[in-house]
Amino acid sequence: MCKMVLLRNCGRVSLFFFFTVLLGSSAFAQGFDPRISLLLGASLPSGSRTFVVGPSVFDSEFQNGAKLGLRGAVNIGEHWGAEATYSFSADGLQITQVAPAIVQNFGVHVDEFTGNALFFFTGHERFLRPFLTAGLGGSHFSPTDNAKLMAATNFLGQRAVITGSSEFDFNFGAGIEARPWEHFGVRFDLRDHVTGFPTFGLPQAATGPNAPFFPVSGRVQDVELTAGFVYHFLGK
Repeated sequence: MCKMVLLRNCGRVSLFFFFTVLLGSSAFAQGFDPRISLLLGASLPSGSRTFVVGPSVFDSEFQNGAKLGLRGAVNIGEHWGAEATYSFSADGLQITQVAPAIVQNFGVHVDEFTGNALFFFTGHERFLRPFLTAGLGGSHFSPTDNAKLMAATNFLGQRAVITGSSEFDFNFGAGIEARPWEHFGVRFDLRDHVTGFPTFGLPQAATGPNAPFFPVSGRVQDVELTAGFVYHFLGK
């Protein structure tokens, strides 16, 4: 519950930050360059685990999915910038029981709120602006309704009630912006999101003889590859 509250606060702070600086953009003229972009791309998570529950051996791994989102950015000086991003991806958690061989695919939706700093290698008036970025935020992993129904029948050989998991998010990467038109541009991003491994509301160790649990820990890395269509609120 605490993580969920913090995740929501991260999103509110990020959105408040962006719209506050956007409303004050007239004081900074074109150099401030407030802009918003629609991002589309792929979510490529990794975080395979092998574990034992009772007499059975299980493998788990996340599946690749599509990602879309909305990103607002501004310049802060000639080479620095800041941005806030909300993104949504549809991934999945595949759990394989090794012997006997049983494969289950649990649908998972991931909501991410992040705030990032940007360092541009060129000035704000250049046509191409390659950059590096790093930031913090939160990710919420939500099992789909179908996944919840499947888990209620069989999750690691037991019946389980699974819920959403909120995890802190650290991300870093690089990209490039281009502005071939007065108010429109494009950008490409490659980022790595690092979060805690979601346990979907289950304990990591058994709390009783027949109590369900999910014995995983550590980190999940989600490589994000996206392209964005950018709208610049101010002309060149």
